[in-house]
Amino acid sequence: MGPHRIGIGFFQANRLACLAGLAGFAVVVAIALSWFFGIDRGGLKAPVDSAALSRVRAVSLVEVRKTGQVPPVFADRIDIDLSAFAAPERKQIFFRVILPLVARESDRIRAERKVLVDKPGSVPDGLYERYGVALGDLERLRRRVDIIPASLVLAQAALESGWGTSRFALDGNNLFGMRHYNMAAPGLVPAAATGFKVTRFDSLGDGVAAYMHNLNTHAAYRQLRISRAAMRRAGKPLTGPDLTAWLTNYSEIPDKYGRVLRALIVREKLTPFDQVRLATDR
Repeated sequence: MGPHRIGIGFFQANRLACLAGLAGFAVVVAIALSWFFGIDRGGLKAPVDSAALSRVRAVSLVEVRKTGQVPPVFADRIDIDLSAFAAPERKQIFFRVILPLVARESDRIRAERKVLVDKPGSVPDGLYERYGVALGDLERLRRRVDIIPASLVLAQAALESGWGTSRFALDGNNLFGMRHYNMAAPGLVPAAATGFKVTRFDSLGDGVAAYMHNLNTHAAYRQLRISRAAMRRAGKPLTGPDLTAWLTNYSEIPDKYGRVLRALIVREKLTPFDQVRLATDR
């Protein structure tokens, strides 16, 4: 009997042991390659060790949809490989991590807007400066100091970050693909593009705040702000789907981007989150 026949006979007699050995060998090879090439997925943790999952355990999406309030629990970063979860669970985790951050920044913006509405003669100069508005131009400042409906924030975060699995989300706390063009400044270098870097944020919350500030101040989103102000004047609630049409400048697929966002918002039933606030003890 030749050597190859002996090997086949041994494998057939010891199939389970051989398969187990091959699986173990594959794991060892994968670990070795990860070490050799420096592929560590950003130091991601096992679910049981995830600080993000631990912090957002108190968030019930069912309750948030009913009450419009989310517990004040904040994750600094996504420290787990969400792609390892089945799609329904991955989406639930993603929303539970991001919603409190959206609510916190929205509440901060609401506090700024309250000063504009209640005490227009006492608006601090720093608020004009923060939003890039000339001193005394209250009309423009009111257009800029306003919330972004949470359904729109969540939809863009999910779409731009691959539900929190992108390199930029994991390594840069950047859920929205925000970029800068100062090549001498720190940032993440895209693999398939040149001339810009993707901004690295210290935390997910910083990234959410920068994204909202971008939509509230950049000239590319002026029409979004005008439409939002018109909704305010008409007494209409601000909703994500109503503003998706004004984000064509955000994407390299401008003709489809709004439709894609609206479909995601509808499919995931996100509009009940639009006015989300942080829960209080009162």
